[in-house]
Amino acid sequence: MLRIICFLLAFLVIALTGCGQVEFTLSNGQQKSLDEFKRGWLVINYWAVWCKPCIEEIPQLNLLNERENIEVLGVNFDGLLGDELVNQAQIFGIEYEMVVRDPSEALAIERPRALPATVLIDESGKVRDVLYGPQTVDSILEKLNVLERDE
Repeated sequence: MLRIICFLLAFLVIALTGCGQVEFTLSNGQQKSLDEFKRGWLVINYWAVWCKPCIEEIPQLNLLNERENIEVLGVNFDGLLGDELVNQAQIFGIEYEMVVRDPSEALAIERPRALPATVLIDESGKVRDVLYGPQTVDSILEKLNVLERDE
């Protein structure tokens, strides 16, 4: 009986260890948890091929992704998958990783109703803000500085 109780407790500990953990499946097939991005800010950008401002901000997001302590991920609003997602990202010059599935539910935020939308997540994994409209490196850095001061 004791052996069964120990087994059940061990199973519960293993099963519950990952509960609530936000996982991202990237377009390259890699799985990454939110914890793996905790080297600084995580910027998640929702985009679509039909959204002209989304396409216009991609070069700025590429530059932002090159900065230390900031990582950018893209989410295709229309749910493109597989080769179609990779091909569209290449066509539009996206150099940062794409998230295969919309993470809004896992992040406990409302799915954006307007595009482009940019989610700012701090190094503790907390969603700090959602920005709507086209962004630049400067506009995002300015917002990150404000959020850091408000901590």
